[in-house]
Amino acid sequence: MKKKLLGFAMLGICLLYFTACGKTKMNLNDYIIEERNNLFTAQDELYYATLSTGLREENYCLDGVKNNMIDFGILSFSKINKDPLANDNYNYTVLINEESFTGTLEKSNYDNTYSADIGVSVPNDANIIVQISFTGYTFEQTLQCTSNEFTISKSDAIAIAQKSLKTELDNMTSDKNTKIEAVTKIVKDYSSESKNLFWYVGVISTNGETLGILIDAKNGDVVAKKV
Repeated sequence: MKKKLLGFAMLGICLLYFTACGKTKMNLNDYIIEERNNLFTAQDELYYATLSTGLREENYCLDGVKNNMIDFGILSFSKINKDPLANDNYNYTVLINEESFTGTLEKSNYDNTYSADIGVSVPNDANIIVQISFTGYTFEQTLQCTSNEFTISKSDAIAIAQKSLKTELDNMTSDKNTKIEAVTKIVKDYSSESKNLFWYVGVISTNGETLGILIDAKNGDVVAKKV
């Protein structure tokens, strides 16, 4: 009888063990297929330019796997008042620590900006000068690394997102056949005079579900969630 009771006790321990350990804790970092690491900005009286650099998946494929990652650097140009830019040829030259990159900006399909991927990732202490020329105007400025002022790092933001979205992420991945991928971006708030900067962490699943969270880069506060 003692042997039988011991057997049931051992079975109970095994069941508890596999219940606790059978489901591996998901690490959101493993699914980041685009990560922006820094943001450089400059403006004059009329125009605003940014350069955000990082890593992204070379060939985007929503398969739940972080495939080969490559450097990118998104140069964007817009009006300070956010009015649409005139249809024009916006030719750029970016000088990064004396290495030159040139090309033509393309109109965005999503907002009132023109942009281009210059294909490089740069450190926060890089010396960057940008020149953008178009009809009757030349924008030439030295870009400053505004992400140096962040208290919350990219890894901090991902950890905050994973904790804040735990229930939703668990629900999204409850079916083992559902795969997810995620991105991090730096977002500027144009709706107030403070123009605060935020980390955005977005998640998409293979069944079309999306999650998003906006985190204040100064203090880590969650200011918005899309679930």
